[in-house]
Amino acid sequence: MATIKPTLQIELDPRNPVPEICTVISAVVSYHPAVAEEAIIKGLMESLENRWSVLKKGADKDAKPVHGPSRAGADQ
Repeated sequence: MATIKPTLQIELDPRNPVPEICTVISAVVSYHPAVAEEAIIKGLMESLENRWSVLKKGADKDAKPVHGPSRAGADQ
């Protein structure tokens, strides 16, 4: 019996991540019925929110005030 495996081979341009990732999501979702699409999108949202939370905690913990460029040696 024939075995059919839908496979996506993806090449991304890391210099333009958002539209590239959106294209991948659209391609993956097209292989699933509309009912599963909602579960996929919810799962992505949860993963993104978790990652955002980690990034925010790290940014808050490591945050340092920004004072602008140093003026040392500017009058020389």
